[in-house]
Amino acid sequence: MRLRAPEPLLPELREFYARLPTGETELEFVPGEGEPFYHFAFLTPPDRFDELLAATPEPLADRETGEVVFDFDSWSARAFYFHDPAANIVEFVAHDGIDEEGLSELGLVGDKRAMAEQLAELGLELWDGSLEERQLAFLGERGRTLILSPEGRGWLPTGRPAEAHPVEAVLSSPPSGRVELENGLYVIERA
Repeated sequence: MRLRAPEPLLPELREFYARLPTGETELEFVPGEGEPFYHFAFLTPPDRFDELLAATPEPLADRETGEVVFDFDSWSARAFYFHDPAANIVEFVAHDGIDEEGLSELGLVGDKRAMAEQLAELGLELWDGSLEERQLAFLGERGRTLILSPEGRGWLPTGRPAEAHPVEAVLSSPPSGRVELENGLYVIERA
């Protein structure tokens, strides 16, 4: 996965992610204009969740409850969030019954209906959420999801308004194919 970040932060981001358990996910930051930020999540086995939480110096708290662990009962999952050096909203999520590591979620911001139609060409279908205007749409499957968000909708847990920034991602499951979304802002491939 290739994302953008302010050039002065690139060395710090490399060091930061070298210390995180990201499975087989290859994460690369390249210079970007302004201060781009993203929301993405890494999958962790449920038995490692508490260890990772304890090793995270500043998990982000729910603005209403102050809790740092978020239970997603309908997904049989729990998660916690933190910022990386570029202020990306990063998440570790553990799904009951999934003992893998790697990229679990990636947020894409823009016209959800148009993106969903194009992503269907790669076999990525809506499995939760909604394509309605202010809602999030979850495409793919539990534990391996692209989150489609309208511009300006707040990301958990900070409420920071979603912004569109370039993404290049290769998903490692069939069927193979490639789509460009939002006039080439996002390039998603399946190999």
